[in-house]
Amino acid sequence: MGRTLVRRDAACARGSPGQHAGSRHGRRPRGVTRVAPGSSRAQRWMREGQPCQRHSVSAEGELMASFDYDVVIIGSGFGGSVAALRAAEKGYRVGVMESGRRWPDEDIPKTQWDLRHFLARVTDVKPLPRRDPNGTAAFYAMIAWMFGGYIGSTLIGLIGSPRSTSRQRAAERMGALAGFAIVAGILSVVMLRACFGAFSGHVVALCAIAALTVFASAAATAGIQAAAGPAGTGLVILVFVILGNSASGGPFARPLLPGFWRTIGGVLPPGASVDLARSALFFDGARIAGPILVLAAWTAIGVALSLTLGGRIMDPADAEAAAAAGAAV
Repeated sequence: MGRTLVRRDAACARGSPGQHAGSRHGRRPRGVTRVAPGSSRAQRWMREGQPCQRHSVSAEGELMASFDYDVVIIGSGFGGSVAALRAAEKGYRVGVMESGRRWPDEDIPKTQWDLRHFLARVTDVKPLPRRDPNGTAAFYAMIAWMFGGYIGSTLIGLIGSPRSTSRQRAAERMGALAGFAIVAGILSVVMLRACFGAFSGHVVALCAIAALTVFASAAATAGIQAAAGPAGTGLVILVFVILGNSASGGPFARPLLPGFWRTIGGVLPPGASVDLARSALFFDGARIAGPILVLAAWTAIGVALSLTLGGRIMDPADAEAAAAAGAAV
């Protein structure tokens, strides 16, 4: 008896409820395939009216030659099912191979099927930390860094208002935000490691990434608020929270996101921060130039807007001094 390939186009895949609806809408399973033994348990899925297609082959080589897949996922579980769903949504032909799962002897005689020849060996090159089994610590850390940046910038900007709108006050605000970013970045990494065991190693790199993310968020917030006034806070939430977090590729890899979100994710600070943190944690700092440039660009734009637009209003103390000097003449 050959093995059975079960194709379930609409009923098989699972998805996890999304926290950000924007990039996780329209989750419709399409073209998800599963490979399973030709047992009575598998036959029970073949009821009339279900969207299934059955293909039987006699050898493993024939199986791989008969079907052309873009993605083959071995050992689905929860994470594999989500990955299969995301890949299928993008139009990829996905094969999900269940491995390491022994079926009852009464279903499959050993003379017909021996699972020992088909068990896949999987080696984790970079194992995930025990307390971060899904690898999402970098994503949630980024949310904290971005939140700290724009909240800190807003609160510091309120101190001494309206003098904070002058160029001198804008420069002082940038200096205060830089110090705040360094302290907040270091403390956040230390707390995440000590209290939650979220990160393993690369402490210095993560502290630098955290500080850069906080400062980029804070500087960009200051610049947007200087340009847009009170409406700037709403723009910050739109760009950084609604768009940025959803497109960051935190819970799911960015190539599996819908087209619009996949395109904007890499040019927004949240996505760049997640890429930097994961590069430091899992890939020895590979390909960090792009994310660093993204964060540096947002920082530079924010500082430039703050200093340029802040100079439109003279500090009241300077105005009084200039008026007194003019009166004396």
